[in-house]
Amino acid sequence: MYGIYIHIPFCERKCFYCDFYSIDNFSFIDDFIFSLEKEIHLKSINYPDRKIDTIYIGGGTPSTLSNDKIERILKAIDNNFIKNSDIEITIECNPNSLNKEKLSFYKQAGINRISLGVQSFIDKDLKFLQRLHNLKEARESIENTINTGFNNFNIDLIYAIPNTSISDIEYNLYEILKYNPPHISAYSLIYEEGTPLYDDFISNKIEKINENLESEMYSFIISYLESSGYLHYEVSNYSLKGFESKHNSKYWQHKEYLGFGPAAHSFVNNERLWNYSDLKKYIFSLKNNTLPIENYEILTDKMYFEEMIFLGLRSFGINIKKINEKFNIDFLKEKENIIANLMENNFIRIDNDHIYLTKKGFLLCDEICLKLI
Repeated sequence: MYGIYIHIPFCERKCFYCDFYSIDNFSFIDDFIFSLEKEIHLKSINYPDRKIDTIYIGGGTPSTLSNDKIERILKAIDNNFIKNSDIEITIECNPNSLNKEKLSFYKQAGINRISLGVQSFIDKDLKFLQRLHNLKEARESIENTINTGFNNFNIDLIYAIPNTSISDIEYNLYEILKYNPPHISAYSLIYEEGTPLYDDFISNKIEKINENLESEMYSFIISYLESSGYLHYEVSNYSLKGFESKHNSKYWQHKEYLGFGPAAHSFVNNERLWNYSDLKKYIFSLKNNTLPIENYEILTDKMYFEEMIFLGLRSFGINIKKINEKFNIDFLKEKENIIANLMENNFIRIDNDHIYLTKKGFLLCDEICLKLI
């Protein structure tokens, strides 16, 4: 079954650290919704087996859209795809644009998972990140989500913010766990080239946190959440048992998904395609009844092998049997010395025909991946 990703490109204000495609000009919103409906229909024709088991509405900030527009998007999917009975439907929300009315509508519309962009329970950090919400709004958004009856929700946290400490991390985690969220995503602040944050760093207006301290923060998060009953199932993601993100897991397990909206990616039949990262080009293409695909690539065996290593180690482990069968190799034998060294240094472990990172290994995930490809 496919997963569906819908990219909503609109934000009230673009966060200065974000490098996802988004705009703060809402004048094209009606054209966007019409184009999105058309794209969903046109693309569905190419896939006779239209069964789906996940929908993820991301962005941007989907919660900035009015309820009637979210309803139109969901209806377009209903009209063109067949939903599995236990489908997971997620929508990303920012605390400042989420209220009880929207949550009630989401519930009635069949959305069953909320992802909340809280990022921090410390006001000074929210101000540094230039978030539009404050601590009070963050708490209200979580409480309203719970009170509306959503038993599956995620809270986003950003760490390694300049001028923060381990005690700040501990405070944030303590505050998060008051709400017993089924899922937590904890991301290190990344200085992506092309963002205002990166420009401020290059011009010495901002000083990055020490790398050793960042590693200590990451280790602390892992230990704190694991000791609280959470499964560390992907580099940046933690869940209570049974609440892993079904949709995001598709990315990490090389499962097929269809992307809709500007900058959205699809992965089908060993082919990766991506749409224009430009709303005007996206709309223009669909006005001419043409899918807004900017480019595509067919995964070579080498690319597929490397992704199986990188994505596997980041999440559910490298499936040794699957690699051996797909590439007609003996992976353990070919990498015998490297694997022995990594195990000796407690970076990886082997269990049930899978290679997993240890807590120590997660700190050096990329370096270990490079050794194994």
